[in-house]
Amino acid sequence: MIATVIIGDGRDQYLRQCVGSLGQLYGDVSEQWMYDDSGDSGYRRSLARRYPRWRHINGGERQGCAGAFQQVWAQVAVETRARFIFLIEQDFRFIRPIDLTSMAAVLEERPYLAEIALLRQPWNSEEKRAGGIVEMHPDWYVDMSDKQGRHWLEHRSFTTNPCLFRRSLLTVPWPDSRPWAYSEGIFSHTIHEQGIPGVPGDQVRCAYWGKRGFGPWVEHIGYERIGKDY
Repeated sequence: MIATVIIGDGRDQYLRQCVGSLGQLYGDVSEQWMYDDSGDSGYRRSLARRYPRWRHINGGERQGCAGAFQQVWAQVAVETRARFIFLIEQDFRFIRPIDLTSMAAVLEERPYLAEIALLRQPWNSEEKRAGGIVEMHPDWYVDMSDKQGRHWLEHRSFTTNPCLFRRSLLTVPWPDSRPWAYSEGIFSHTIHEQGIPGVPGDQVRCAYWGKRGFGPWVEHIGYERIGKDY
């Protein structure tokens, strides 16, 4: 069972595109969670009306990115019954069919993988010059596959781009840090230093789904930023 969790911050034009693209996801999705960090009670009521099948959670006043992840980590860990979490920030749009069941099977068979993430398009100037995230440092990624024809690239850096991971990863606390990139980087360092449940840090790996050179699965659409660290 998989729980999809969207983290949003009030940029409704992005949330609508994100939710509208969820038809590209295939798999045993048993729960849908939506966390809003806008701090706007009226906006949250509108979300509940528009997305009645989702479970709506929030952290009261605006928390900022790190605070939002802390809130999601804490609440979903206690209340979900799903074995896997598919985490989505609202400013991503899915552009290809994505087999969550196959991704979960790879995680099931390989406990050392902390997550399997979906590659986005080149975003910053360095990525654009290189031709993509993987192309920036091609030697950092190891091509992997199995007898079922599934492919992924293993590496050593956790990302909050749309990703699938086991519920047990929520037992590793999300750090409180500004700016946001430090929070994500600290979490990545933590799991590779201290490990994840059942796996020591030196054995932990992360992964991007698909073959090298396959291209992006998702489009980052968050050109407009608001609030704290978004």
